[in-house]
Amino acid sequence: MKKYLKLVWRLLSFALVLLLLMLGASLIFQPKDNSKDAGMLDSTANGILGEPENSIDALIIGDSEAYSAFVPLTIWAESGITSYVCATSAQILCYSYEFLEKTFERQQPRVVMLETNVIYRAFSASDILTQKLSEKLSVFRYHDRWKTLSLRDWSFGVDLSSTEINKGYIYNNAVSPASTDGYMKSSKFSESFSRENEKYVRMMKEFCDANGAKFVLVSSPSTKNWNMPRHNAVEKLANELGIEYLDMNLMRKQIPINWKLETKDKGDHLNYSGATKVSVFLASYLEKTELFKDKRNDKNFSQWHDAVRQFNEDIGKS
Repeated sequence: MKKYLKLVWRLLSFALVLLLLMLGASLIFQPKDNSKDAGMLDSTANGILGEPENSIDALIIGDSEAYSAFVPLTIWAESGITSYVCATSAQILCYSYEFLEKTFERQQPRVVMLETNVIYRAFSASDILTQKLSEKLSVFRYHDRWKTLSLRDWSFGVDLSSTEINKGYIYNNAVSPASTDGYMKSSKFSESFSRENEKYVRMMKEFCDANGAKFVLVSSPSTKNWNMPRHNAVEKLANELGIEYLDMNLMRKQIPINWKLETKDKGDHLNYSGATKVSVFLASYLEKTELFKDKRNDKNFSQWHDAVRQFNEDIGKS
């Protein structure tokens, strides 16, 4: 019995020491601000952390479809509504949920929109475990930073005030025409998604309900990624959850995408011209919810006007 207790004590002691070492390493490896230069991963999406407290009206979460289709500065210019796109390449839903949680630590958006392409990206139990460990112990996410550690990294303070002028949108105005043969062709079939993905969508809905936010599913225009079987499956889920579903692929009149000119990669993603049309429509949709005030004349939000001017200068828009 004593030998058994000693073994248990040694194992517990080892586990405690290992945990303390990982906590210490996490404090060192954690980027000391949320900018790309400091080593922050997905700094464009993590720019939400630097936005003034309770200043974001609408949050958009998703993968590259989202950061290619939604332009918060256009939404602002059209409506005076503030928004941010927390989107990353090949995002999976357990990562989407992390962005949702950490956004609400400083923000209280009234509308949360999930771009639905992520619902069809599979992930495993090990992905979830890695995600949770990385969220709690940053050494798992930033272990490669040992190559670039500086004296500053040995201080434990973290400044999360850095933000992105484009508010999460990633500009691209290349043109590569898409074929529309069979695009959104009528079908009674549904393309299923995993139970784990459905679970996370339901968790996001429950989180939004608990925090007073309207949860909306939205499919941005994409000839490559979207079709009626996917629409049917997502529409069924939205009906079960009692939430709105905006499928922009069916809104030909409201969002008249020219697939010869307004996609950057043969229908996979929109370019800036196409994203502008989507964002003008979205501004109108958000206005009609009557959840927001137009802040364009509010001096506390003058930085948004500055951001629009800077963005237009950066893209060479007159």
